[in-house]
Amino acid sequence: MDFSLTSIYVANGLGAVLTAVILAGNLWRVQSRNSENVAILVLLVLTLLNCLVDPCVFTSDGLLGDLPEYVNRLGNAWLYTSNMFCAFLWLFFLTKHSCGGISRTHLNVLIALLVLGSAGIVINAFSPFIYTFDSNNVYQRLWGYWVYTVIDYGMTLDSIVLYFLCRKKSGVLKYFPIWMYLIPLMIGTAVQTMFFGLSLISASLAVSMAGVFSSLQNELIFRDRLTGLYNRVYLDFHLKAFLNLRKMAVTGMMLDMNSFKKINDNFGHSVGDDALVNMAKILQISVGNSGVAIRYAGDEFIILLNTREQSVVDSCINSLNRNLEKFNSSSKAPYKLSVSYGQGLLDLQGHTIDEFIKTLDDNMYESKKAYYATNRPADRRGFRR
Repeated sequence: MDFSLTSIYVANGLGAVLTAVILAGNLWRVQSRNSENVAILVLLVLTLLNCLVDPCVFTSDGLLGDLPEYVNRLGNAWLYTSNMFCAFLWLFFLTKHSCGGISRTHLNVLIALLVLGSAGIVINAFSPFIYTFDSNNVYQRLWGYWVYTVIDYGMTLDSIVLYFLCRKKSGVLKYFPIWMYLIPLMIGTAVQTMFFGLSLISASLAVSMAGVFSSLQNELIFRDRLTGLYNRVYLDFHLKAFLNLRKMAVTGMMLDMNSFKKINDNFGHSVGDDALVNMAKILQISVGNSGVAIRYAGDEFIILLNTREQSVVDSCINSLNRNLEKFNSSSKAPYKLSVSYGQGLLDLQGHTIDEFIKTLDDNMYESKKAYYATNRPADRRGFRR
């Protein structure tokens, strides 16, 4: 067997095994049915299929007969299309995970690019401009190859730009180690582009996916299982880290759901859990990429905003109120959602972390008292701290 083919079988075989193991260990993500998990799982499946298709394409290259020719043509068409969709799915996942997603206009542009790229693959079958095959069924690149390289790299670069724009807005509050995905993939892509005949993209993508899922697994420590928000472990970790960054421009808000005990008593704890999940979604939408929402304890939440400007804080509060009104007017849930909240600046030069949390709690308690001045107390705390 040719040495180059042997190396291709080994590299892609290991990539296929690696992605299959990761997939088997992450099937539970299908249950959540959110777009972020769907995107990363589809990306993983495409990576697995690429690792299987790539060796078939290289094996058939240069062989004559109907079957090798079909495999070579269909396999290359699949790989070009799949690589393009992999770049898109990575961008979609990263932006959804880090900053709640991209704008509708941006998404539509990317979808249009995918449609045009897919159409180009079909056109290439009749009028080659991306790649072609000579009389011996040997694959040859054409000028269109570089167009698809630009598309793939362009989407990846787009994801990096969007991520750092999000980081700039949210500061140190949001972080994802994108280098674990980018470095293996970029090395594999660059080497395969420079040295024709090597097959490293699919295998390097498998390594990248291992890095991504390893990071996601580590992140579970900081996630609340029910709501998907960050948890108190995340809060404690970052507040301690802030001690080394004294000049922090952070505003905190503590929120407590009004009449949550009444929801549990009247409709049961499963409905109460549903109320918590809906509140978490509302908080995430309201905060956007200006900060993070944290489930602090029970029906209490904390929002950290990467700003000290009251106008930004007021904008977040107004967005929260609008989203609560929208939910209460359109939802068929047997309950209404509202919150009492208190806010305060994070100033670690003159105050401790405990004093910061106490300030938020005291201000929230005053808001709670004002709420129950016009509403019958049905809260678990009953005006008690």
